[in-house]
Amino acid sequence: MKVGVMTRALRAPVTGIGRYTQNLLDHLGGALDGDSLVLFRMRGQNGTGDLRAENVVAAIPSGHELPRLFWEQVFVPYDVKRLGLDVYHSPNHVLPLAAGCRTVVTVHDLAFLDRRLFNMRRYLYLNMLTRPSIRKASRIICISQYTKRELEARFPFTRGKTRLVYQGLDARFESPPPPKAVERFKAREGLRRYVLFMGAIEPRKNVARLIKAFGRAVHEAEIPHELVICGPAGWRNDDVRAAWLASPVRDRIRFASYVPDQDVPLWYAGADVLAYPSLSEGFGLPALEAMACGTPVVTSDCSALPEVVGDAAVTVRPRSVRSITGGLLRLLTNPVLAEELSRRGLERSHRFDWNTAAAQTVAVYREAAG
Repeated sequence: MKVGVMTRALRAPVTGIGRYTQNLLDHLGGALDGDSLVLFRMRGQNGTGDLRAENVVAAIPSGHELPRLFWEQVFVPYDVKRLGLDVYHSPNHVLPLAAGCRTVVTVHDLAFLDRRLFNMRRYLYLNMLTRPSIRKASRIICISQYTKRELEARFPFTRGKTRLVYQGLDARFESPPPPKAVERFKAREGLRRYVLFMGAIEPRKNVARLIKAFGRAVHEAEIPHELVICGPAGWRNDDVRAAWLASPVRDRIRFASYVPDQDVPLWYAGADVLAYPSLSEGFGLPALEAMACGTPVVTSDCSALPEVVGDAAVTVRPRSVRSITGGLLRLLTNPVLAEELSRRGLERSHRFDWNTAAAQTVAVYREAAG
């Protein structure tokens, strides 16, 4: 079997889909077991480690969205035919619609249907191409039962060809950082006790309500914590700035923007709580990563997040500031509960394994190839 994989998501800054793609490639070598692999890569893209694969580099400059789209939809189908691929896999919603072989596409969530969550360019791109891609696909990989259920309900023609394959834990989170390393990190960053948010600052991450809830928690229980918001600024985040300016404890709220990969486990491990009250997630990787670092989690009771955290986190109603406040206070004022959820979260996090995910993905390839 000859498999092609699109790697266009591997560009800086690396986002959740980029990490999904990288981790899949890191584990595909062992799972393919002698089958050949072709990687479709943009110019100047980062390497893919020791993976044995034939590389097809974009025939045109691909630094911007429109040239990437043109390359994927016009040039890639030609290479698919030239190379005689049996299966082509896009890890990122969109297939080359003229690809002349069996195809697999990964759908992470249905956020592309909500105009409020994307700028117009991204919204149009995803809506114009995701729908025909899932119709064309021989098989569709969904990264959670929630995404699978929502996709089949919204697009009934996908029933029968969707397959559930959970993500795994990145190698950085195989074990919690040593306590001494965490203390050195906190001293370097000037941190004491803090609540952490990790993720892009954009509408669906619900950061404005978290800021309001943190202010209430400080007022109600006089907790000594800071709120640290780690992640790049997305779009439409004026409400976050307004919430921060209006907060009576804004001197205790820190924005850390995009943090180096090697420091991410330390940010998690140093926090007393990860607060992740997202409005919608196809999976919810920060919750899983925090649990793997032994950090108790407060997260939403909707979308895929309960699927990921199980009984190892406090869940809240994300549209209720009162509910988020209560969730924070349950953990910040109850060390026994925090310790118990730390233990449960650590155990649960290791159910999500990339070797298993890669093996299941290859099984989907074989099924698609017939």
